[in-house]
Amino acid sequence: MKPKELLFAHRYTEAVEAYRQGMREQPDTNNYLSLGKALLALGNFDEALSAFRKANEMEHLKGSVPCINEAATAMWLAGKQREAMLEWHRAIAGILDGSIKYGDPAGGGTQGLLLWYGAVTLKDNLERDYALEYLRSIIKRKVYAPAICWPRPIISLILGNESFAEVLRIGNGSPVLSECLEKASKDLLKRRRLCQTLFYVACQERQAGNEAGCIEKMGLCSKLENPIIECEWYLARAEHDYCQKK
Repeated sequence: MKPKELLFAHRYTEAVEAYRQGMREQPDTNNYLSLGKALLALGNFDEALSAFRKANEMEHLKGSVPCINEAATAMWLAGKQREAMLEWHRAIAGILDGSIKYGDPAGGGTQGLLLWYGAVTLKDNLERDYALEYLRSIIKRKVYAPAICWPRPIISLILGNESFAEVLRIGNGSPVLSECLEKASKDLLKRRRLCQTLFYVACQERQAGNEAGCIEKMGLCSKLENPIIECEWYLARAEHDYCQKK
């Protein structure tokens, strides 16, 4: 099997070795993002951070830094939450000044959502307000197909302009969570969208002071089959695992 096939088959240890072998044979090949994802899945957060940084170094020569969210996520999971917050903050600032290209169809919404999550979790009102102001600036841009501009519907939810049921409908074709969970078990794109939806609804519960509701949604998110790409799944797994150990 190819390294990517191993990764998406959740054979992470084999995927790590396959990616490393491939890069030994072709040193100029940048598979560090995928390698980092496999290492994240294995819980090797410091190694994952090194891989994401290497990916950014190689792509920076082309004027791109594609793994900012992933690097910050690895920092967060390694216990470096303040450093992770600073990385997400810099990502937003870079998008605003044009020095960083955004990484999603909403125009960099994921960076803002991740900073908002970190700020809510660490009770940092200054960073939370900065993230919310950035997210409001994204919503001000007119679009005619919210699903295409994902995760824009989640941003609308966080800002109080959309309901949970409507975000489920836009992202997964049904306003009923049980139906969305069923669809997500068979469709990777729907799983990716449901992963993010559940994660940020959980954060919304935390912001409202409902920590039990937050952990319940984090648990649902982490029990989805790993969609590989979304940083939110790894964060949700850590949240749920921490709660289970308490």
